[in-house]
Amino acid sequence: MSKIAGRIAALICCLLAATCTKQKDIDGQDLLDKARAGDLAGVKALLAKGTDVNWKGKYDATPIVVAAQQGNEDVVKVLIASHANVNAKTSDAGEQPLSLAAFGGYAAVVSDLLAAGADPNARDNSGATPIFRAVQTGHADVVKTLLAAHAQVNARRSDGFTPLMSAADKGYADMIALLISAGADLGAITKPGATALIYAAQGGRLDAMNALIRAGAQVNAKSKSGPTALFIAALNDQPVLVRALIAAHADMGLATGSGMTPLMAAAAKDAEAPAHILIDGGVNVNARMNDGETALTIAAQAGNSNIVYYLIQAHADPNARVSGAHGATALMLAAGAGKIDAVRTLIDARADVNAKSYETPGRTAIDFANANGHDDIVTALEAAGGHAGVP
Repeated sequence: MSKIAGRIAALICCLLAATCTKQKDIDGQDLLDKARAGDLAGVKALLAKGTDVNWKGKYDATPIVVAAQQGNEDVVKVLIASHANVNAKTSDAGEQPLSLAAFGGYAAVVSDLLAAGADPNARDNSGATPIFRAVQTGHADVVKTLLAAHAQVNARRSDGFTPLMSAADKGYADMIALLISAGADLGAITKPGATALIYAAQGGRLDAMNALIRAGAQVNAKSKSGPTALFIAALNDQPVLVRALIAAHADMGLATGSGMTPLMAAAAKDAEAPAHILIDGGVNVNARMNDGETALTIAAQAGNSNIVYYLIQAHADPNARVSGAHGATALMLAAGAGKIDAVRTLIDARADVNAKSYETPGRTAIDFANANGHDDIVTALEAAGGHAGVP
């Protein structure tokens, strides 16, 4: 064969190979699309043609991945029979057919995949297993199927989050009961230290919270930053949750690392109902943070005058000083912040209008008000006998 003829032959082979490769990709994408659409006849035709059952499209998604995601059971069965990889994983999030079917609540597809050898404890890139996905969307039947296939009820994501926490966060009380009956750990904590009960409180999930309490969850568990479920309920102005936690013997005075109590959290957020419940429950209204702040100084500076009134009625000290603010009192802080209603409430409670800060020279409430141009407060304080401390 001449050199020219050889080159022509080689060129023809390359062209044929490129055409063949291109056709394989066309057929592969077509199979992916038909699997996603649930086109059973189209899928069968392409497989009969020899199309790669594990052809990978965008993010390495295969036909069985997209079929499972859409709950196309008949297609999934055909793909399994054609030896599709039931543990195929996408390259973006690490999703697998089983986790996608679990998320969608496609119980029959889940059963088919498990029967074909899908791993019930396979993890995506976040560390979540299929049971997480089923719990997340509230599909109890899928959760039961996964548990029967030995899915780990206490599997943890990379951040320590568990299926029970997911159920608590979503407020699925029945799911919580199911997971607990399967051995879910009530005391498990995330890396930040949160428990399932704390997640329920954070989401305002009363039924979920009560289900956890009935099962024996520790009501006084604290996250690493210090908040308890009661603290979070008070902070988020959830009086019904506050009552339920107190009824379950939550410690009303349990503080964060900085010394902030649930009452202080309520005072900061103007959560009147939780503050009233805590005060009526006998909480220490004069507890102090590490810097000397009290619930009263916090409420006064925030201008939450009704809470200021409740605290005064409960014998909060109107002249308590905040060491971290040069010995400022609630009246000084309210005056500086321009909170006239809180100032008037404190004056009525006979707060010392001429008390001085620890600075040199010491400042009075009038000086705090003057510094920020609150003339109305200056007038109110002068009417109550107040004087400036700074010449």
